[in-house]
Amino acid sequence: MSDSVEMFLSNFPEEIQTISRELRSMARRAMPGAHEFLYYDAINYSVSNSPLERICYIRPLEKRVTLGFLFGRQLDDPHHLLQGTGKRMRHVKVRALEDTRDPALEELVKAAWANGTDAVVEVKQQVKRQMRPRMKQRGLHTRKPAAPLHGRTKQAHHPRRKGR
Repeated sequence: MSDSVEMFLSNFPEEIQTISRELRSMARRAMPGAHEFLYYDAINYSVSNSPLERICYIRPLEKRVTLGFLFGRQLDDPHHLLQGTGKRMRHVKVRALEDTRDPALEELVKAAWANGTDAVVEVKQQVKRQMRPRMKQRGLHTRKPAAPLHGRTKQAHHPRRKGR
C-alpha cells in the first residue's frame, strides 16, 4: 500500500516536496508516538487519531511550507521564529531546505509535543465550560428520567379519527 502522504506531496513542486519530507522526518523524530494523518490539506500530528487533538502540522504550498503549531502561543521562542497573532496558533514559514536543518525548529516541535497533551486537555475543558451555559439555555442540561422498568401498562388504543 502506498503512503497517502507521499501521494499528497506529489502534487507540489520538487523543492517543496523535499522541504516537506525533511520537516516530516524531523517531526517524526521530535514527536515519538504522534499520530500522523492528512487533514485540511496538511500533514498533521496529533496526540490521538482525532483531528481535535492536533499539536502541529506541515502544510506545503506552491512557494513555501508552513510548519504550524496549534498551541504555538504557549511556546517559548527564544529565536523568534514563530509568526502569527491568533489566540492560540503560530507558524513558521519554511522557504528553503537549509531552514529545515535549524536546530531551533526541532526544539519548537519537541516543546510543542511535550506540552501538547496538557494543552489539548485544557482546550477541551474550556470548550466544555463554554458549552454548559448554552446547553442550559436550550434546556439540554437536564435529562428526563428513564421510565421505570416495572409496572408498565399497555397504551390505550385510540382509533384514528375520520377526516385525517
